Parts: sequence; C-alpha cells; structure tokens
Amino acid sequence: MIEFKILALLSPNGFDERFWEFAKETKTYVEAYEKTENEYEKHFGKRKYSDYNSYRNCRDRRIKRKNSI
Repeated sequence: MIEFKILALLSPNGFDERFWEFAKETKTYVEAYEKTENEYEKHFGKRKYSDYNSYRNCRDRRIKRKNSI
C-alpha cells in the first residue's frame, strides 16, 4: 500500500508541502525540488514538472490566484 505522503504528491498542494519539507534539509530550492521530483518519479514513473522553473511558475500562479479570491 502506498503511503499517504506519497499519494499527496499527486496534488499540487501535496507536492508543495513535500517540497517545503525538503527545503528545510537542503541548501537550495533547486535541490529541494529535485528531491521531490525524484520521489515522485520513483513512485509514479514520470516527472510532474519539466524543471524547477516550471514548478516555480505553476506554484506562483496558484499562490497568486489563491490570494486574489
């Protein structure tokens, strides 16, 4: 059975939460992103985002949209 924290990676918010957990352990956000992507790829067989900039742009749009409501 797949752990909840792994299934949570499927949602954008779950991916963000895992990213911030890794950000506490790494020196850069790019490293945290790569650790999160590697975990996602290990369990789901593909990457969620093409690269860190793609992830950051999507995350920033979600934050902006959430704040404008």
